[in-house]
Amino acid sequence: MNTSTNKNPLLSPQRETAGATTFGKYEYQYHWALFRALQEYADGNEFVVFVELHEDVVVGDSLDCSKVRFEFNQIKNITGRPWTVNKITKRDKKNGKENNSVVGKMLQGVDGKKFKDKIDKLNLVATCGFNLKLKDELLKFDVIGFGDLHDDCVKEIEDAISKELIGVNVPVIINFVTPKLPAEGFDHRVVSEISAIVESKNYNGFSNVRNIYRILMDDLRKKGVVVYDYNDWNDVLKNKGLTSTDVNKITMSNIRTANNIEGVSSLFDDVMNELNVHLGEKSKLKRAFTSYENKACFDKTVIQLEISNELKKVVASNIEIFEKYGVPKFIDAIFENADHSLIGRFPDDTEFKGAVIYELIMSIL
Repeated sequence: MNTSTNKNPLLSPQRETAGATTFGKYEYQYHWALFRALQEYADGNEFVVFVELHEDVVVGDSLDCSKVRFEFNQIKNITGRPWTVNKITKRDKKNGKENNSVVGKMLQGVDGKKFKDKIDKLNLVATCGFNLKLKDELLKFDVIGFGDLHDDCVKEIEDAISKELIGVNVPVIINFVTPKLPAEGFDHRVVSEISAIVESKNYNGFSNVRNIYRILMDDLRKKGVVVYDYNDWNDVLKNKGLTSTDVNKITMSNIRTANNIEGVSSLFDDVMNELNVHLGEKSKLKRAFTSYENKACFDKTVIQLEISNELKKVVASNIEIFEKYGVPKFIDAIFENADHSLIGRFPDDTEFKGAVIYELIMSIL
């Protein structure tokens, strides 16, 4: 139900949706969005990142619609010389019609919008960097604020925009950003960032960094192609945004702490003792157990999630048998009560039993 207290502050007809449906050529943009999200996550901040919502990448600093402030980012993966004032204000002609300049497009995208007063930063991000005259020419910034520009440079930009967009002023919140994410090899840089974050947070465990990267990128891409508008803020967070909660949940689900590993190993030995299996059988079950454990922890595919969810339900529905009669009768009950189609998704009974033992242990750990 839509309520005025939870109204989407970014609700407004979008400037364009073509980019959302052709994300293949915007790989850098998606990686930059994830890189930006990871920076916020590393600092412990609450955030939401949107791709292709009014601008290439929009970052919100809160999940509360009444408090959130926004940062709009136009992303350009460009090689060659740093951009000058002439480049960022140049209007190309196509089919006899003048297109907006890079800066003009940014300003036109927010001009007259209800959410304009919620924007704290308008960033033009270009991998080629910028050659703009500064007040102090000895300084070198990766983020050039409007206030850092020389008065002559400011006037040149303002004069160009006044001719392009009648009645639109260049806001002081505009910034020109040379990104830390490189133009090439950006996927490896993002993976390295994830690895550094996991290490810096001292999880003291084992993580599948590549899987964290893959899941986060898949989530961004899936949400980036959504072209619908939403009245309710929670709906836009769910369907269009990558939030701090999402990043934390995905990261933590792919980390196994040392204490967790020791606990699982100890309980596995207890289960083997109760089953009274010989060493050969224990070795087979251990291989089956480990195989399923790796899939459950690090292979977050739709199929694997379906199998894990079904198995969790079966284990939960028979847990009283385990509590009253122990492991052997519990496993017998699982084989008797589980749907044959679920058992059939495993290569053999040993593989299925190993999976059952894992889900049992996780339910009591």
